This record gives sequence, C-alpha cells and structure tokens, in this order.
Amino acid sequence: MAELAPAAERGRTTIADKVVSRVASIAAAEMEAVVDTRSGWTKLVRKGLPHADAVVAGGTTRITVEVAATWPTPLSRLAAQVRDHVTSRVVDLTGTQVSRVDVTVADVVHLETAARRVV
Repeated sequence: MAELAPAAERGRTTIADKVVSRVASIAAAEMEAVVDTRSGWTKLVRKGLPHADAVVAGGTTRITVEVAATWPTPLSRLAAQVRDHVTSRVVDLTGTQVSRVDVTVADVVHLETAARRVV
C-alpha cells in the first residue's frame, strides 16, 4: 500500500461560521437550566433561543451566545457553565480553538409546575 503524504500536503479543512454557530446553539441547549424557545408556542411569543453567532478566522473561533434561563437560576453561574460547555463541544466537534465565548442571558422563563399550591 502506498504511503500517505503528510496531512499539511493533502489539503485543508474549512469549517463555516454557520456550522460553528449551529454547534454552539445545540451545545447551549444541552444545559439543564437553558430553555429552548426555538419551537412550539414559545417561538410565537419569544425570540428563538438559544442563538449563537460565530466568527472563524484561521483555526480560532469567537462565539456569542444568547440563552433563556429557567427561573430561579443563578444567572452568573449559568453563564459560566454555558461558556465552558460551548467551548468544550465546539473544540471537540469542529477541531477549532475557541478564543472567546460571550454569553448573554436574554430571557428568564418561569416554567409552570403541575403541583398546585395549597394555602
């Protein structure tokens, strides 16, 4: 069998900004306290969240993420967890290095519980 040329000589792989944005949005939605408002009735009354925008330059990526959080969630802790999770998933799935992830909690959603309160 013929030996392969070194990887640098065989070509290059380009990951589009839109792909990284989608990976980041899905990663943010994986978080327990993040509400996905991109479908169902919530899409009609709220902005579709989580939403991410990414800029890929060379081998590095800069990402901005907007999420909706459930009430009551410590927002600064959630933002840090989203930042870490999005960074990890983007690096694992795209192979690009993440230089920055800015997280904005754009909405807080109070989910109704099935239990009734008795006074």
